[in-house]
Amino acid sequence: MSGRHQKSLEQENKELRTQLASVSSERDKYKALFDTSGDALSIIDLNSGKFVECNQSAVNMHGVLDKNNFLDLSPSDISPQYQPCGNPSAALANEYIEKAFAEGPQLFQWRHSRLDGSIFPCLVSLSAFQIQGENLILAIGRDISELMAARALLDEAQSSIERYKKAYQQEKEKFELFVNLAPIGIAINAMKGGAFHYVNKEFGSMTGYSVDELNSMDYWALTPRKYEKQEQEQLCDMQEKGRYGPYHKEYIHKKGNHFPVLLSGIMITDSNGDDFIWSVVQDTSQQKEAEAKIHKAREQADSFAFRMQLANDSAGIGVWEWDLISNELIWDDWMFKLYGVPKSQFSGVYEYWEQAVHPDDITYAKASLQRALTENTIYDPEFRVIHPNKNVRTLKASAEVIKDNTGKPIKVIGVNYDVTDKINAIEKLEAAKKEAENSAKAKGEFLANMSHEIRTPMNAILGGLQLLQNTELKPDLRKVLDNAAFSAKSLLTIINDILDYSKIESNKIELEYASLLLLDVIESVKYDLDSLISNKGIDFIVSVDENYVDGWVGDLVRIKQILLNLTSNAVKFTHQGTVKIKLSCIAYKNEQAVQISIKDSGIGMSSEVQARIFDRFSQADTSTTRQYGGTGLGMSITLSLVKMMQGSLKLASELGRGTMIDVILPLARASKKSEMTFKKSLNPPDLKGKYVLVAEDNKINQILISTMLKGTKAELVLVDNGALAVDAFKEQKFDLVLMDINMPIMDGVQAQHEISLINRATPVIALTANVMVEDVNRYLEQGFNAHIPKPIDLNILYGVLSDYIKLE
Repeated sequence: MSGRHQKSLEQENKELRTQLASVSSERDKYKALFDTSGDALSIIDLNSGKFVECNQSAVNMHGVLDKNNFLDLSPSDISPQYQPCGNPSAALANEYIEKAFAEGPQLFQWRHSRLDGSIFPCLVSLSAFQIQGENLILAIGRDISELMAARALLDEAQSSIERYKKAYQQEKEKFELFVNLAPIGIAINAMKGGAFHYVNKEFGSMTGYSVDELNSMDYWALTPRKYEKQEQEQLCDMQEKGRYGPYHKEYIHKKGNHFPVLLSGIMITDSNGDDFIWSVVQDTSQQKEAEAKIHKAREQADSFAFRMQLANDSAGIGVWEWDLISNELIWDDWMFKLYGVPKSQFSGVYEYWEQAVHPDDITYAKASLQRALTENTIYDPEFRVIHPNKNVRTLKASAEVIKDNTGKPIKVIGVNYDVTDKINAIEKLEAAKKEAENSAKAKGEFLANMSHEIRTPMNAILGGLQLLQNTELKPDLRKVLDNAAFSAKSLLTIINDILDYSKIESNKIELEYASLLLLDVIESVKYDLDSLISNKGIDFIVSVDENYVDGWVGDLVRIKQILLNLTSNAVKFTHQGTVKIKLSCIAYKNEQAVQISIKDSGIGMSSEVQARIFDRFSQADTSTTRQYGGTGLGMSITLSLVKMMQGSLKLASELGRGTMIDVILPLARASKKSEMTFKKSLNPPDLKGKYVLVAEDNKINQILISTMLKGTKAELVLVDNGALAVDAFKEQKFDLVLMDINMPIMDGVQAQHEISLINRATPVIALTANVMVEDVNRYLEQGFNAHIPKPIDLNILYGVLSDYIKLE
């Protein structure tokens, strides 16, 4: 190797050592900055999800033992599961990391946790970088707990300042209003020069000048110069005592005449140190006239006192006075009448009043009086007194506490008057109200009982007719049977309408709220009307607007009742053509709502009929009643239900050309889809090998339910009451229980409770004529799995059986 080449290598080696020293210095510098930083610094390897480096501040901030312990942690170990926004910490952290790689460094607020479980706010910066193909994240954290606390204190202080400002402004406005409305003149003058700085309206009215004129005038423009000496004396008093007056002098009216005034005032100093005189001015022009009339006024006062006594006598008001210093009690004549005692028996001390008050009321009456004395509250209690002849009367009291210059109570002056008759009248009204409420309750109980009593025999009638409809009959008998079934159902509708009308009239209907699908409700309505639609041979069309999305929250039963009433009317009065139902979503009173349009090609209505169609007990005319039947309550009930739901109902019709009804119901959106509660099946389920327990005390209904269930091939066990049902359940395993409610010895509710204690898994269905909404809800809350109303609809019975018996 040549010397030149060797020199070159040595030079290159030297330069490399210099560069290495420089790099090492830079590295050591940044390492020192990293380690000594007051912020928590850490580096995360995204491939392993672990910390690969941290400084001591990170160890301290997260309450970790040392650096090695920290590096054993993952980022999820030092964050709570969820951030304040509700998002999981892990998902939100990944989102910020992705943004750091895609968009650059990210700065945000974060909730961190320590190993002891405590949580604290932190300001976090994430920066992404790569070293030798590894994706790394530099995390910088700063505990901002103290900053957040300081900010909260600052917000609270700012809020307090705003409250104080508002309170100051309110007090200032009240004070200015008081001064302007004061019935005496008020003026503020500069001590030096006497210029007016403020006058109220009464001062301007007194002097004849407007407020603006007075504010631009000099004090001596109102005061005659002859008062200069007296004015100087008053100013000297002001300097020594801080106040002047009362001081009699004259003012010069705008018209030029002089009039006497009485002044009093105080000295005030503003924030700049300038002195002002605040004067209260009273026009004494009429003082001489008043003095001249004093004698006459005294005579009038005596006359007035006499008239006041007459007024007290006519109103039965007694006046009393209690001297708190001497304990003397003074009564006028009416007080003796109110307490039923003669003057000769009156001791004239406070304790006499205590002894006259009813023992049950004296504590309250004394406490009210004591509060008036110590807390400056109003004294106006009612209490009973007992006359010497044992007669009890109720008195109303009212009093004013008189205080001395130091604020110490020295006297109480008040009145008493008899309110016994008023109290008795109120008690009678309360009794009448309670009687009315009991009457309404009795009416509701009567209607519920009447419903049960009517539905029980109707169960046998409708049930029997349903069973006969499944048999082979001659055409003429089939027609008779169909008419009988239709009439029975019409009678049931009438019963339901009367009960609903009574509940609406008494404000007893309460809406239930649950998720529902309106398309399912309409399908259920269509199912109920299917036989009538088929017999008439008309088309029944359901259309859905393209913007309609199903899923609402509302009272499923009442919404179906609205649709069934309107749709059954449309089908009833349409002999040929079509009944159409259209669903759409609209905005109604700034809320989302569903619109249901029902259009038919039926007989229509005249304008006179439309005007009264929603009146209770009102129908189109007597011929319509004879031909179509009904109570005249259905449309009224429908409108009442729509209004209860804060919706609207509009009707348009033309005689002979059909009817169009638009119903808008402002329902809330459901968070999840619901399942319809209308369970029906045309065919009996195959329950061969299944054991069904039926508790029914009515023999006719026993025969009916046995016949209805015959097609299911189930093994039936019938018992007469709830106690026998519980005994049977203990002895044998059943797949389902049909339970009547009103039974002797043990009712269905108690029986269901006993059965559920034995085996909660066995479905128990309430099979009862109690169909009031509150009854049904109570049964379901009690633990019944479902409710089948009487009269029993065969299709509902089959549908419920299919749902609640597990078929193999």
